[in-house]
Amino acid sequence: MDIISIVTTAIAIIMFFWVAYNIPPFIIGFQLWRLNRKQRMKQADASGSIDPPNDFQPKVSILVPVQNEENVIERLLGKLVNLTYQNKEIIIVEDGSTDRTPNICRHWVEGYPKLIKCFHNTESNGKPTAINFAAKKATGEIVALYDADTIVEPDILEKIVPHFRDTSTMAVQGELESLNPDENIITRLSVLNDFIVNLQQLGREKLNLFVPLLGTNQYVRRSILEEVGYWDSDALSEDTEISVKLARKGYKVKYVPVKARVEAPAKLKVFVRQRMKWLRGYTQAAWKHASFVRHPNWRTFDAQMMMLFPLMLIIGLMGYITAVYGAINTNAVQAYGMSIVQILGVALLMLNLLSSAMVVASNPKNAIYVPLLYVDWILLASVSFYVHLRALLGKQQSWTRTPKSGHVTVSVSEEARKGDKQTEVQRVSRES
Repeated sequence: MDIISIVTTAIAIIMFFWVAYNIPPFIIGFQLWRLNRKQRMKQADASGSIDPPNDFQPKVSILVPVQNEENVIERLLGKLVNLTYQNKEIIIVEDGSTDRTPNICRHWVEGYPKLIKCFHNTESNGKPTAINFAAKKATGEIVALYDADTIVEPDILEKIVPHFRDTSTMAVQGELESLNPDENIITRLSVLNDFIVNLQQLGREKLNLFVPLLGTNQYVRRSILEEVGYWDSDALSEDTEISVKLARKGYKVKYVPVKARVEAPAKLKVFVRQRMKWLRGYTQAAWKHASFVRHPNWRTFDAQMMMLFPLMLIIGLMGYITAVYGAINTNAVQAYGMSIVQILGVALLMLNLLSSAMVVASNPKNAIYVPLLYVDWILLASVSFYVHLRALLGKQQSWTRTPKSGHVTVSVSEEARKGDKQTEVQRVSRES
């Protein structure tokens, strides 16, 4: 057996092991998703919520990093001041905006001086630096983090906070759902991604595996933030990196299907840049925490397995390409043993078929979007190849924000609209 055959065989074995390893959480997550949907049909507020005991009302510090968010920030602040949970504070870090965002934030502070604090940075150093600054100003026992485009229900904290009664739970991640799924084909890609991520998170939570934080609708004990050193200011994916920090300590991150809605990128360029940051951020965090082997635990091992995803995308793409090339040129297969590499494509195809089946099972009308899963996979694999090739060539990738338009193509509950109504009243009163 020559060196090429040995390498391709080893890669095929790794790929099959990775696919097999990730299938159980996926299947269990789908079963839990179906169960949650049935419960919501029976009882409108049964999506993973827990009735909060009156004796457990810890203070929650809500962090809101903003930069050039004039299209969405007022909508979020309207939601936050209308949250029914009383023991809270709102801390805005206005991070070097050049639009109307500073003026909007200042008006809200003037309207709610006891509830909202706003700090201004003249120069932005990225979201991780901003939220670290805000977290150090927080006085609450629990720190909540919302991106500026997030829409939350008035009772979201009543559904989240009770999970912290379990002293082993150090952080909670809520579910994310798109605000603009029907805007165009690009936003539909994000919807499919969100659905698959939700299944994975549900399955991982059930199996007590590594549950990564997702950037918004996330909640962490402030004492634990202090212990692990807050978010890494240099991380491209600060939520993933701090999740690995928690895993290395053996701490539990709980995932609950309590929804917050966020805006999906509607432009291909923005979508690709967002994915570039995420995919490179995964491998950046994996490399930074590779020393976990000196003090391994199951969650850290599982975290490293999960963060192989960008590399598995590249390997799977290689498998598909060689499968097509081998079908055209059979002599190449015999000469270079590429038939083993072709198996990689089959392995990833199995996972893609499983994803497609679950998307259709969730709603038969989604069958028309199945081809998008494969478009999404090819796009992600290509982006992953590009960003990691740049990394090998020594090219730096900086943290970038995802611009928001404020578009909404879904209806939100009447309760959630209260913030919008109050926002409009305040806007009219200021302009008058």
